[in-house]
This record gives sequence, structure tokens and C-alpha cells, in this order.
Amino acid sequence: MNIEKTQVILKKINRLSELINGIGEANSTEKDLLKAYVLDLYEAVTMVETELPNKINDAELKELIKLRKKQEKKIKKQLERKRLKVVMESESEDDFDDDLETKPLKVKLPKEKSPKAEVEEKSNSVSQEMIELFASKNNSELSDKLANMHIKDLTKVMGINEKILTVNDLFGGNQQEMENILVALNGLSDFDEAKSVLIRSVATKYDWTNVSKIGKAKNFIKLVKRKYV
Repeated sequence: MNIEKTQVILKKINRLSELINGIGEANSTEKDLLKAYVLDLYEAVTMVETELPNKINDAELKELIKLRKKQEKKIKKQLERKRLKVVMESESEDDFDDDLETKPLKVKLPKEKSPKAEVEEKSNSVSQEMIELFASKNNSELSDKLANMHIKDLTKVMGINEKILTVNDLFGGNQQEMENILVALNGLSDFDEAKSVLIRSVATKYDWTNVSKIGKAKNFIKLVKRKYV
């Protein structure tokens, strides 16, 4: 028994079997090649070459050997193409992963505006009359200083008659709206914030710069300022 030759033939049989399994079906040529490999294996195991002609003549054997060499080359090329395809697909997947790692998606998010920027932006759309209405004035007289003393709670500083007049003149007769505004102003930290709230919510809405309302509006604004002194 020629062990080395036997191992070589078994590898060829396994390689051919792998190709047939990959295709799913063997054609007539591949079947003939497999038969030739089996005969070679039989020869390598028994080492009796003289017994083979009893089952197959010389012409047929030569034809099988010729066919076997041709098919071996064909199978070798097919296996090489198959391996090359697998390698290319693997490299393509690796490249795709690398692109994802090295080239992250960049998403630009809109920048959030600071409260100060929002106030400045909205101030640009406010009329000059409204700006002058809310402008701060330094009072030096004693009576004015007493009138500018700090107020702790805006909801409790006005009397009933003053509240009624303020609601009718500056809040369109909507008492609930005025109360909501006063509560909101109590929670603010400075007059700039209060001014922004008043202009956005009621001053423009109820036209505080109107000649018939401007006096009452100034008195109300002075009252609000005292919350933040």
C-alpha cells in the first residue's frame, strides 16, 4: 500500500466532493472523474496494477487519465475563484465597517438661544414708544424714594379700586389674566425679565402706549419695579 499516494488521492476526492456539494449536483464529467479517483485509490491501496485492465481496457484508462487531468485543472480554477470571492466579500465588509468607524455621521443641531439673546431679539421688534415706557428713571426726591420701596408680593399691594382700574385699563377687563401676570412676576429675579414678560404678554396686546392708557401704564410699571429694588 502506497500511503503517500493514497493520501494525495483522498485529498483530491474530498476536494471534488466539496465542489459537488457546493453546486448541489454532479454532472456526468464529475462523476467520471470521481470514478477515476476511486480507481487510482484502489491501485494505491492494492498496488496491483495488472488487475485493473481486467475491468477497464488501456484505451479507456488513458482517456480517463486525460479527462482527470483536465477536470483537475478546471476544479482547481473553480475552487480558486470561489476562495477569491469569499476573500473579496470579507474585505468589502471590513472596509464598510472601517468607514463607519473612521467617518462618523455629523449632525448639526440648531443652537439654543440664551434667555438674554431672546430678550434682545424681541426688543428689536418693540416700538420706540414701548421702550421709553419701560425705561428706568433715577428718582432723587425723598417722596419718590419712599414710593420706590421694595414690594414683597405684587398680588397684595393694590387696593380693590386700584385693581379694578388696572384690570379695565391695562388688561382688557380680564381680572384672571392680571392675577396670573402678577403671580408670574413674583417668581422672576429682576426687572429685565419682568419687562420682557409684560411686553410679550400684555403691554403690546392691550396697547399700553395709547395716550389714554400711558399714564396708568407708567404707574403700574413703577409698582412692578419696586418688586426688584
